[in-house]
Amino acid sequence: MKKVEILRRTVVFIASAALCAMSAGKVAAQTTHNDEWVKRAGTKLTLGGEIYRYSGPNIEWLGIEAYGPDDALGPRYPSHLEIDDALDTAKMMGARVVRSQTMGDSVGCDLCLEPSAGVFNPQAFQSVDYAIKSAHERGLRLIITLVGDCSNCKAGGMGEYLAWNGQQDAKQFFLNPNVIAAFEKHIGALLNHKNALTGIAYKDDPTILAWENCNICGLAALGPDLKDHAEAYVRWIDTIGSYIKSIDKNHLYEDNSGFFLFDPKGLDVKSTDIVTAEYYPHWDALFGFGNKTTAETFSKHATMVTAKGKVYVANEYGWDATDWPTQEDFQAVLKALESDPNICGDGYWALQAHADKFGWQLISAPASSVAYSKWGESGQWWSLFYGGVNTLANTAKDMQARAELLRAHAFAMAGTPVPPHPVPASPVITFKGIGLLGWHGVAGAVVYSVQRQEPDSTQWETVCNRCATDADAPWVDKDAANMSSAVLFGAKYRVIAYNADGKPSQPSGERYFSCDSLSRLKSGGQRRDRTAAAGLFSAARCFIYRHLLHSGTRRSTCKHVENVAITGVRRVLSF
Repeated sequence: MKKVEILRRTVVFIASAALCAMSAGKVAAQTTHNDEWVKRAGTKLTLGGEIYRYSGPNIEWLGIEAYGPDDALGPRYPSHLEIDDALDTAKMMGARVVRSQTMGDSVGCDLCLEPSAGVFNPQAFQSVDYAIKSAHERGLRLIITLVGDCSNCKAGGMGEYLAWNGQQDAKQFFLNPNVIAAFEKHIGALLNHKNALTGIAYKDDPTILAWENCNICGLAALGPDLKDHAEAYVRWIDTIGSYIKSIDKNHLYEDNSGFFLFDPKGLDVKSTDIVTAEYYPHWDALFGFGNKTTAETFSKHATMVTAKGKVYVANEYGWDATDWPTQEDFQAVLKALESDPNICGDGYWALQAHADKFGWQLISAPASSVAYSKWGESGQWWSLFYGGVNTLANTAKDMQARAELLRAHAFAMAGTPVPPHPVPASPVITFKGIGLLGWHGVAGAVVYSVQRQEPDSTQWETVCNRCATDADAPWVDKDAANMSSAVLFGAKYRVIAYNADGKPSQPSGERYFSCDSLSRLKSGGQRRDRTAAAGLFSAARCFIYRHLLHSGTRRSTCKHVENVAITGVRRVLSF
């Protein structure tokens, strides 16, 4: 067999394997009262005639990713797998309610619900349709924000409505009748949309708990004239609430303008059912206006809201070390939320999901500065990956511990004992490279074992005993550099997931190089000189670097892939 031709075919195979790597059990739903409406009874929420309290995550990206906090890939629709994984994780963590901004708000981009003024995008509704269906199947409720963050919009999502109507002053979002009418047109299109998967119009779907008017948009109205125009700003809350209720008689209306924090008249609006705000000690220096956010802040606001006969929830709060430096600090916050019956619900910011191929979704609003990540706008501090990931602001160990505190808190808010962690579903191996293995992680898994079966053997050997996490994917077989060619290309692998209680999943399906690829590798061909072969290998190496690094893989892992590939090629040349 011609060695250089084998080398060439090996290099082509390496590149093909890398390309395949880039392209290549649900939690049981609680469906009691699943098709009934969550209702308001004075200052309480009820479901099926019983008091309804909740804790759950914010999952901002269920409608469109990288619309609010951006990332390197830019706006894109989430996959069904990402949506299901996030909602499975939320359910496993005890959530009853999920809040999502982009299920109601995306404007001004090609993939948005409303790409340009008055023009609506049917494709964008498909992600929202699926997320509502997926939430319903898991017994989860949704709070959907109508205007919020937009990283590429001046003045956020509000800025698009202003630009469409020739306005620049952010205050005109609340005051200008043409801007208000444009926002109402967006709301009407959303509420009247019929879900293509369920056949139910959004306005008629009890999976949705509430429509939220905005994402703390009152900050845009701050200034010396706030008190002088307070009545007009408060009127905006009722204008939007009344419009919603003229179309939708069933859903609750949530005010997240934050106006009540600056003028108590914001609590007198008749159409409002729920009043909420957002809580981040992280931002106190910039947006605290001299006030310090503490565990007592929640009850203080709950007292203000319920005194006016409204429901109070805390729809956003930080969970991380930049907000609450120690786990004890954070536990005090959760206990304060649980122990105050005036607090009907709460939501932490923000839960992420497994990526389609392997590992986790990209961190949104990425930052490379440790200092900045501890005071600025970055997913390095707010992104929660169940099981834990080391970021610039949090350690994996601390993140995992705080996720378990959130899980216990969610069940406490629901008034139920904390159950054992569900046994994870089997992982799915998405690619097998030379000494490299990638799998799609599963909800509820905190660690994985990898087993290998060598050719001509019937025994599975555990080569990674609970040594890998989703942050380690793709996983590198450290034995690969010393394997024979037969084992390097012929070994099978499978993966087992473990939950926080140490309970294992069933093994994944096995994965190995295909016989077709091996036959091509072994087939003869024209002789090539070593210079050409070296050039081919260099091209393949660059290919691996480009695609693995683009997907977020660590450079050290890519370097290992290169070293193992070189070892394999040298071994082939020694035939």
